[in-house]
Amino acid sequence: MLQPLVVGLGRSGSGLHLRTLIRLARRTADAGGPLVALPAVGCDPRAGALRVPGAPGEVTVVSTLDQALDQVDPAATVAHVCTPPRLRHEVVARLAGHGVRRLVVEKPLAASAAELDALVRLREQEGLDLAVVAHWTSSRLAGRLRRLIRGGRLGPLRRITVDQHKPRFLRSLTTDGHPTALDVEIPHSLGLALDLAGPAELRAARCWDLRLADRALPRLGGAHVELAHRSGVSTLLRSDLGAPVRQRSVVCEFEGGTATAHFPLSEDDDHAQLVVSPFGHGTACAPDGEGEAGHHVFRDDALTDFLECAYRNFASGTAGAANFPLACAATRLLCAAREHCAAVPQAPAGSR
Repeated sequence: MLQPLVVGLGRSGSGLHLRTLIRLARRTADAGGPLVALPAVGCDPRAGALRVPGAPGEVTVVSTLDQALDQVDPAATVAHVCTPPRLRHEVVARLAGHGVRRLVVEKPLAASAAELDALVRLREQEGLDLAVVAHWTSSRLAGRLRRLIRGGRLGPLRRITVDQHKPRFLRSLTTDGHPTALDVEIPHSLGLALDLAGPAELRAARCWDLRLADRALPRLGGAHVELAHRSGVSTLLRSDLGAPVRQRSVVCEFEGGTATAHFPLSEDDDHAQLVVSPFGHGTACAPDGEGEAGHHVFRDDALTDFLECAYRNFASGTAGAANFPLACAATRLLCAAREHCAAVPQAPAGSR
């Protein structure tokens, strides 16, 4: 078994990684094939003030990385790096210096192209087995979209539109890990768009302020990113962080129809939906045959599936090779979008 070390216990580290790892440890142990060794070790400077998931004995929380490393065996550890992007290289370098070679790193990989280059060099020099969190691209829903694209039943793919909307007022006021709206939801959809339609160049990007009653938070209100893929597909990514409702949807427009994918909105539910609509046909329910026209609903606990796959691959030595190039490509596009937004006037408060 491999023991988790989670560095950074914010929303991602505690609310997603730790919670999912505990669930995965319990489930695999109950099934007779334990995969995750508990207690997981969590590291955050705010350790004394944090509430973390899990029963007694399932999580140990400390305030420094040195304290955390004293409690784990580097050869049997998987480090989850859930710090803000600007700290990723520093943390990975310290972990590597202590002999940790298996890492799960949150996206985006870095806050700048130079930092990404440094991380790529570090990975190669230290022989790190590094998996980048990509539960959107590894989800069952994304798998169905890929099969629709490859199968050609709706003709060639022409356009992708991704909408990721949610009200994010309180977190934007109380945390500083995401400097712009580009860093909140867009990294999910960038990787997915590249996975579905292939390499791309940035066509346009814009951010706008998050406006509250007494202030405006610069560039945190939302973002639009436009991509031109070498395959001829165009992509529009939209994220409104002042929206009154939540939405996580992907519309793939084909020559002969559309496929609308709805990702689960939060950890409160783990079901995805896919609506396949060939032109000239209805959308009567078709529970069998995912390529058929209709409205399909199915379980898709993507983060749990992603982490289980990563841990099994870590055990066999094959974890990070598959998705690292895609994560690097998505990070470079994100860096280009940041630079573009910094160089042009901000957009007015956004419409979708």
